[in-house]
Amino acid sequence: MRDRPTAAELIAIARATLATDLLPLLPAEPRVLGLMVARALDIAEREISAGDAPLRSELARLGALYGESVLIVADSEMLGRELSRLNRRLAGDLRAGRFKGDRRGWSHLLEETRARLAESNPKILDEGVAGQATSR
Repeated sequence: MRDRPTAAELIAIARATLATDLLPLLPAEPRVLGLMVARALDIAEREISAGDAPLRSELARLGALYGESVLIVADSEMLGRELSRLNRRLAGDLRAGRFKGDRRGWSHLLEETRARLAESNPKILDEGVAGQATSR
């Protein structure tokens, strides 16, 4: 068992300290670098909090797309290999036009884009920008 604060909580504390106490003291140019560091800490915190759930979700979607039953793998290396295999297959199928007239491949990519935005820049999802792509 790990002690508190957790890694995600430590990152949140570091980010809050940076934003509240340090950034206001910096001149404009270094402040931009500080904001980049704060954003990187935000992303790292969300990734740690999510664990491997987004990877497992992607694997499940790809398995459903190809009608493959995917194993529940505990090993993150095995999970990564399986995701790589199915993503290579998807990329090849998209390039070969195998999903022409079939939106399943593109739907998977849209869902994966949303999942990645949820970790890297959730404000875009909150603003509805990601949903605009589907309405065009």
